[in-house]
Amino acid sequence: MIGYLEGILFLKLPSYIVVLTNGVGYQIEVSLSTFSDLPQPGEKVQLHVYTYLKENFLKLYGFSSLEEKEFFAKLIGVSGIGPKLALNVLSRISPSEFGDIILEGNIRRLKAIPGIGHKMAQKVLLELRDTWKKKTKSVKEEKIDDTMWNSALSALLNLGYQKQEAVSALQKALKQFSSSPSLENLIKEVLRQL
Repeated sequence: MIGYLEGILFLKLPSYIVVLTNGVGYQIEVSLSTFSDLPQPGEKVQLHVYTYLKENFLKLYGFSSLEEKEFFAKLIGVSGIGPKLALNVLSRISPSEFGDIILEGNIRRLKAIPGIGHKMAQKVLLELRDTWKKKTKSVKEEKIDDTMWNSALSALLNLGYQKQEAVSALQKALKQFSSSPSLENLIKEVLRQL
């Protein structure tokens, strides 16, 4: 299984690229976001790779970040979403934006992606919600206790923000701190980002 590839970008097309490594050209499908991060042909490239094997079908999917690769793996884990549709989603939504969509339950935003109808959007939200909630909870628990979390959330709600918007903003703000921030600094960071 190929998980990472480094070589020379030999061919660059919006739907796929070819990376030359030790005389072998690997054809790799990419999302538009990864495509835009790529250098020009002839330059060195590094990609996180997802090897997709189904019966006698093998394809490589490349990503500019590990986060994008993990997001792809979660998406194709949803029944009814194959690699092509997952790349389509990644071409339109970043992993962090997708986390916000999941936490907010924003079906409309998912339905705006070609290939995802109302039922598929509901399925994606349902099947991936717990994954994102666990991720959200672990980030919260690492940096602040429940009292500070509830105080910060209450302050944002009192300022007129919706609960899901406030939770999402708190998560983003917490990522900016390497250790536990004060309540005042946390709220300042949230307001700076909103």
